Amino acid sequence: MRNCFLFLFLLGFQVLVAQRNCGTMDYLRDRLQADPGLAKRLEKMNLDMEQWQNGAQSKSGRSVIRIPVVVHVVYNNSNENISDAQIQSQIDVLNQDYRKLNADVSQVPSIYQSLAADCEIEFCLASRDPFGQATTGITRTQTNVTSFGIGDGVKRSSTGGKDAWPTDKYLNIWVCDISNGLLGFATLPGTVVPEVDGVVVSFRYFGTIGTVQSPYNKGRTATHEVGHWLNLLHIWGDDDGAPDPCSGTDQVSDTPNQDGPNFACPSFPQPSCGNQGDMTMNYMDYTNDACMYMFTQGQKSRMQNAIQQLRPGLLSSAGCQLPLPSECDTLNNITGGDGLVYYFASEIVPNASGYLTGTNSEGYRAFAERFESAEPQIINGIRFDFAAAASLSPNELLAVNVWDDSGPNGAPGTVLGSTTISLQSIAANVDNFQFTDVFFPTPPLVEGAYYCGFNVSPVSTDTIAVYSNQFDEVNVNTAWLRTSTNTWLPFNEVPFFELGLSLAIQPVQCIPVSAQPVESSSALMVYPNPVADQLQIAGLQPGEHWMLISIDGRTLATGTESSVSVAHLAEGLYLLVLQGGKQPLSRRIAVSR
Repeated sequence: MRNCFLFLFLLGFQVLVAQRNCGTMDYLRDRLQADPGLAKRLEKMNLDMEQWQNGAQSKSGRSVIRIPVVVHVVYNNSNENISDAQIQSQIDVLNQDYRKLNADVSQVPSIYQSLAADCEIEFCLASRDPFGQATTGITRTQTNVTSFGIGDGVKRSSTGGKDAWPTDKYLNIWVCDISNGLLGFATLPGTVVPEVDGVVVSFRYFGTIGTVQSPYNKGRTATHEVGHWLNLLHIWGDDDGAPDPCSGTDQVSDTPNQDGPNFACPSFPQPSCGNQGDMTMNYMDYTNDACMYMFTQGQKSRMQNAIQQLRPGLLSSAGCQLPLPSECDTLNNITGGDGLVYYFASEIVPNASGYLTGTNSEGYRAFAERFESAEPQIINGIRFDFAAAASLSPNELLAVNVWDDSGPNGAPGTVLGSTTISLQSIAANVDNFQFTDVFFPTPPLVEGAYYCGFNVSPVSTDTIAVYSNQFDEVNVNTAWLRTSTNTWLPFNEVPFFELGLSLAIQPVQCIPVSAQPVESSSALMVYPNPVADQLQIAGLQPGEHWMLISIDGRTLATGTESSVSVAHLAEGLYLLVLQGGKQPLSRRIAVSR
């Protein structure tokens, strides 16, 4: 909604007592009263956001953003100490709603269907804590406080709550008993000190199973409050109590102006302020969970810009990645034994310069080491033993890949998994005699022969080399390089070298496998989740098959059917992997009875 640039009438905001009761604006009102300069800062922030949304930054292509989440369960009794499965059900809802994978999005009225957005934002329960240790992404704190009100009591250990993890790297969500019938509340970016930044949700309205209560039992309270945390306002503009109820703005251009919140499940259309019908199905209205099911393209732009400009630490957070090496298993020893060295190319080819297994005058563009797996494995990362690295640019990146062996004569073929790492960070590891551990945001699934390696930057000032074995120790060649003409060759076929070689590269699989799921960006739907007896898979295509994997990485079952029996499985978390399509996809499954 955009009538004119007019900031919220928050100082006169009146508490709504209605079916849905979000406390975010009440919380903000308290902040405005406590901090007289905050209103001006928020007005400037909204002007800046408008410029960002209209500028090149909002029009440039972006990849999907993954946000690590830590859920702090603060409970006074066992009923409030909600289960891991209930928490996982909420993470699943966030991923469906923010990726437009929710089944009920089909109910959006035709006049608004073109506005419904895949926000390209995903959420994971944190796999790595602030100290670099493995975690479930869940903390549990028993408290003597029977209920918490609007404020920061639940966010501080000193007042019976739980201190936040670094709020620039994690989305902190506190789940507790909230007084006065509130469903939840959140902090808008830039309105609080970092230590209390985050989202609070009642244990009665978090997730889709367990303690949840109708009509707020579909996880949309957290969807709504996380929207606030990503800088969305209520769709009616929060002008409650203003002389003109159509005068406010939510700072988003494609949400229709409306005169106030809608409750329950109103029929469409419900026109106000001259619109064709309030967007009652928007997550930022006040309707029941079953009747809200869309964000708009404008809201997506505002949230994406809020992450890039106001919460940039999330973009570099390692919270969704498992740590190395204590929580990971290496699938192969680093090849070459104790004879790992690196060669100046001139030692092998008199007129060459640089390094044999890295940037050199021959113009090679990639290096890979061959591996084999007798059964399906998920590769969470790769450990490299780089021998040399240098870059004049702090922004220079090295591409790290896993390939299958579908190339000519078994050469590296299709990229199964890929990520990047700063060349300067590699150089720092080399200087400190450390390995370089790289994790994949979407861990690839491999079976049989595959390759791990890296692409070499063509920038002349860059240097990169990986340790390789002594030539006289090699019996079978396992290392490959890609020439400047994009041809893959094994080292024993490379002109001048004519010798086998293996590289100091080591794939790793982290345990538990299910701690780092691959959230599908396709229409793959797995339901119900959590599941008690029978799991249904929607979207299976000819040639695709599924694998059910345990928390310790064992393959429990495989098949092509759209129905999977889990009645024999113990309660807990599992990974369902879909293979045979364009890329491996997986979903974390909670078995609960």
